[in-house]
Amino acid sequence: MTDFVTEINNKRKSGNWYTYLGNVNGKAIRLKGYKTWLQVFTINGIDNSGCMDISVKAFKELLIQAVS
Repeated sequence: MTDFVTEINNKRKSGNWYTYLGNVNGKAIRLKGYKTWLQVFTINGIDNSGCMDISVKAFKELLIQAVS
């Protein structure tokens, strides 16, 4: 889980669009984001997309909660 959050946070820091497709803790994750906006964020096929321009702290908490 920590590796997933670190990987996505590092992608966020790039300042470009980023994607992720994989399994974390047995959950199928599909993600497309820009900065802290998760435009596409599905977990086992269920939409968990969020608001634009949330804080970095809220962004990390969202990722942790999603894969816990």
